[in-house]
Amino acid sequence: GVRDRAGNLMTASPAPFRFKTVGNPTVVTSDPADGKAEVALDASISVDFSTLMDTASVERAMELAPATEVRLRWTRERLTIVPVGPLEPNRQYALTIGVGAVDQAGTPLGLPFQLSFRTVPSGLSAHTRVPADGVAGVAVTTSIAVVFDRALDPRSVHDSLLTIAPAVAGSLNLIASPGAAGLLDGGLRVLRFQPSGPLDPNTTYDVKLGPGLLGADGAGLPAGQSWSFTTGAPTATLSNQVVFLSDRAGIANLWAMNPDGTNQRQLSAELSPVVDYAVAPDGRSFVVGDGAVIVWQRADGSARRLLTDASVVEFDPAYAPDGSSITFGRADPLLGTSLGLWTRNAAGGDPRQVELPTDAASASPRAPARVPLLRGPSISPDGTALAFVDDAGRVVILDVVKRQMSTAPFVALSEPIWLPDSSAVVVSGLPAGSGVDPRLYLPRSPVPLLDSAALQPDAAQQAALQVVLMARGASSVTATAFGAGAIRPAVGASGQLAFIRVANRNAASGSLWVASAPENAGAEVMASPGAQASSASFTPEPGAIVVSRVAAPGDIPTLIGGVWLVNISTDEAHRLSADGWLPRWLP
Repeated sequence: GVRDRAGNLMTASPAPFRFKTVGNPTVVTSDPADGKAEVALDASISVDFSTLMDTASVERAMELAPATEVRLRWTRERLTIVPVGPLEPNRQYALTIGVGAVDQAGTPLGLPFQLSFRTVPSGLSAHTRVPADGVAGVAVTTSIAVVFDRALDPRSVHDSLLTIAPAVAGSLNLIASPGAAGLLDGGLRVLRFQPSGPLDPNTTYDVKLGPGLLGADGAGLPAGQSWSFTTGAPTATLSNQVVFLSDRAGIANLWAMNPDGTNQRQLSAELSPVVDYAVAPDGRSFVVGDGAVIVWQRADGSARRLLTDASVVEFDPAYAPDGSSITFGRADPLLGTSLGLWTRNAAGGDPRQVELPTDAASASPRAPARVPLLRGPSISPDGTALAFVDDAGRVVILDVVKRQMSTAPFVALSEPIWLPDSSAVVVSGLPAGSGVDPRLYLPRSPVPLLDSAALQPDAAQQAALQVVLMARGASSVTATAFGAGAIRPAVGASGQLAFIRVANRNAASGSLWVASAPENAGAEVMASPGAQASSASFTPEPGAIVVSRVAAPGDIPTLIGGVWLVNISTDEAHRLSADGWLPRWLP
């Protein structure tokens, strides 16, 4: 229908074309990053936008609190905020750039940009003492350490700086944080006294740190410090003991106690926070992991062995049901690549890779520079199958006898847990197609615990969380009757199941429910205002469960939190420990 001026009709339609308008400008990155601590007092703040901005509108929409005199410098998309004088020490700063900031086309920021950071303290400060002041039941194998807020000057460290009474033989040195803590910060900020032998059991030790210690920046410790702690008495086995994680001694480690809460004592004494553990079926040894390294010890804390080589990170340790081996995941910390699943003998030696069918090693035919990891290995009670989570988040069951593998599409956010008869596993997570992918492993960082809370789900994802069942040989998962928001399943020896139901935008804790079977919706247990359950496990005694609880916002943790023993039928509860999480009652 289009004609030229001479009246000639256009004979062919032109090719169609499409265009897309630009989106809202965004802040791509900032330095310091949001939430960063110990920012230098002379630091500048840089903000990189996704496009060239209208500089005047950005400056009008920007606010730095507390109010600080600054100069602004622009380099294309980068805004650099230069304080005229030094920032205040040990002060929380907040930078906000509102939606009044527009790009050169007049398009505003889609969302306000907010950045918060804290500056370094003015003087050298000790933020963690190990063991902490007043703690009882400390492991006799513990080191005595102080973790400072900045790197220290090695020249200020001398043998008379730290005194201990009763006197203990050993050596005082300056070290970087080990394990996962060292991956996050490699500075020499740990002053450690390493005893040459075990401390005396059931003994109170007084520690004094004298003045004179200096930070690498010349900042001094304002005054000396003193504190005391009391050791516990180690035992040769953890049979019929409740084990749990606690940071009461300054850093999260493995603890144990009698089923009535007495004789609480520290088992591991790591200087990097323990996030996961496994105990040998005979109760005579255990392994702990911090997301980077795995450490093996006897139940009495002796014969400690660091199992992980410096060239790799290892995580998710699990004993075989017969106690013959330890299975775990491994990754390259420099490249950020998965190295598959591995196994060691029960004493932690002879590491060897678990041979998997080709399609189990990677769920995708392509080989990206970084891939999610193989997680949560678990051997069936009868020892004939291995369940784990593959790099696409799928649940995998490998029949180790027939060498047959079955997979089910599902984004697993917990380790698979076997039913007592080895017929199936239960696992929590999100349905396939939910738009959530397994989180990539970040090089030079620890591996977080496989848990829904690490995902930081939004409201829609939290509502979609569920516990599913996968039978051996199946190619799909079956939803349990537990409903929406179900996480962290636990299985008892009789086939009972427990789970946490989260709500109110909190993916870390909720109400505790117990069901007789996967097809049973279950009933709430230990319901009370002001407290929420974070994890649970069944006890060797029928009808009982141990639960870790946390206080709801505004309530008093010392009255509500800790490890509790609950009678499922009567709902009678007894608190065993005032703190702790991930409890397990060993047979």
